[in-house]
Amino acid sequence: MEKLVILSDIHANLAALEAVRGDIARRGLAGAPVCFLGDAVNMGPYPAETVKVLREMNILHRVKGNHDRYSSEFQQRAYLEKYFLGTEGADHAEWTVRRLDGEDKAWLGSAPAEVSFTLGGAGFACFHASSGDDEAGFQPDGAAGGANVVCGHIHAPYVKTLRGGGLAVNPGSVGSPLDGDTRASYAVLTCSPAPSAEIFRVAYDVDSVIADLARVPWGAAIGRVLRKASLF
Repeated sequence: MEKLVILSDIHANLAALEAVRGDIARRGLAGAPVCFLGDAVNMGPYPAETVKVLREMNILHRVKGNHDRYSSEFQQRAYLEKYFLGTEGADHAEWTVRRLDGEDKAWLGSAPAEVSFTLGGAGFACFHASSGDDEAGFQPDGAAGGANVVCGHIHAPYVKTLRGGGLAVNPGSVGSPLDGDTRASYAVLTCSPAPSAEIFRVAYDVDSVIADLARVPWGAAIGRVLRKASLF
């Protein structure tokens, strides 16, 4: 029986990542390979520290998220203001870039946009948001075909069977859930031999992260999202 831990959308939330790592270890999966679906940074107080921890993990597969792209490649200020809907969000993105050194940025930027892998004889397509677009979320309910898909970006977990019979897995967000549940979210993919997946939720000290965001540009707004696990 092969297992793969799936993480996504950590967003510089070191406390949530450490809580998830502890939960993985308690489940006897500390040595299991990891698939990281991108967005290590932005929207949190500890970008460099989060990248350092990720680089030490047993990551077998990874893809680049849109926020990893914003932080590892030059972005026009106007582009950042458009994506983050204002100047404060762009200030935060630029603050994140200043906290990362050259090795951090090189590691973030070196991830491919998409990968394919095999687990237990089953093939998977893996990307951050959707194939060919790191900002538009994959739509599992309308997807056809028998391919298995692993993706992140929307910050809300699901395990769904596609119309063609493939499995679609979204682990949700480690660092900034948006499904009304403030607990960190991740998934474990199993092939024995048919693929299946389970979502796990892990509590962590949200208040401490919100307090740390007080020193970060746009931190109050980010903190409100963490508190509600919702954009609205």
